[in-house]
Amino acid sequence: MERQNKRVVDTDRLSDLPDHVLLHIIESMNIKQSVQTCVLSKRWKDLWKHLTNLKFHHSYPDNSDMFCKFVSQILSGRNHYIPLHSLDFEHEDCIDFEPKTTLLEVMRYAASSHNMQQLTVYARIRKISDLELPPSIFYSRSLTYLKLGFWQIYGSNSGKTTIPKLLNLPSLKTLHLRCLTFTTSDDGRAEPFSACNMLDTLVIICCYLQENAQVLCISNSNVSSLTVGSNYVYDEAHNYNVVLCTPKLTSLTASGRPTFEAPSTHGLPFLEEVNIDYTYPYRPCEDSIMISWLQLLANVKIMTLHFKTLVEILCILKMGAQPPCFVRLKSLKVELKSNDDISNGIVRKIVKILLRNSPPAKVDIIRKG
Repeated sequence: MERQNKRVVDTDRLSDLPDHVLLHIIESMNIKQSVQTCVLSKRWKDLWKHLTNLKFHHSYPDNSDMFCKFVSQILSGRNHYIPLHSLDFEHEDCIDFEPKTTLLEVMRYAASSHNMQQLTVYARIRKISDLELPPSIFYSRSLTYLKLGFWQIYGSNSGKTTIPKLLNLPSLKTLHLRCLTFTTSDDGRAEPFSACNMLDTLVIICCYLQENAQVLCISNSNVSSLTVGSNYVYDEAHNYNVVLCTPKLTSLTASGRPTFEAPSTHGLPFLEEVNIDYTYPYRPCEDSIMISWLQLLANVKIMTLHFKTLVEILCILKMGAQPPCFVRLKSLKVELKSNDDISNGIVRKIVKILLRNSPPAKVDIIRKG
């Protein structure tokens, strides 16, 4: 009896804590556990409705339909007068329904929430039709982090999700985009980022240009970290030129076909770290692009090259091109897959050719599974 009374006293003591303390406690739980606290007592019944950070993650083999119903119930049951700071919706397994249901509901809820700072909506979809995103998402004055991606599991992303011609996100610092389509101007160019004055980190993966335009201009005076790439080896829809107007860029990761238009030699004066993975077969017509980039990277300190990229560079050098002098290079990493049938000794011989005009640098050979 004494133990039971002590337990009641302890429970009451916890329930007597201020709302902000209890909310801090349930914020550390996953969303299902947070909602389940409503059964503890009347004191806890409506606390979850005041959460300012919502995180919904679905992964295989969870039931997708039940997950989506749960998301809808939480969004409809939450206290709409409480500001929502962050909303994170990620569906790792394939969504087996039209996205104009739960996905659109999540996006609309985010668009109607004032002062939201972080938004993630990332989903794989079995069959995607054109998904119209709420325009206000791209004109938010409060968002500091935005991650959007909608891609189809099978086949090409035939129903392309389009974003506006110009993103007006004055507080945004980090932007991740995957499998989205950039709206182009009459001149066939897309230039969506120039008005994002606080943007520091930009990631663009497997994105398209409207009506198969040919030029994506990344023009931003503050971006310091840039990742541009494609996971689709044979998809020509991603084969467009990327023009960089990013004078403060310090880190660049590039994968896919080498379709960058290198700026002038002084166009990237602060570039220090690069990671290049050009997985396409070698094409002689792209020699000039690769050579111009080798010259541009002459001042980098840390360089990571995937082995196939290194082989392509070797092909160019064997045709008479001179390797640049990497005057500031301190570290070169060569990444290989675990099943690449080539010895470290041969890799080092190739590296020696690449660095023959450069001061000594640390060379690491990394085999990844």
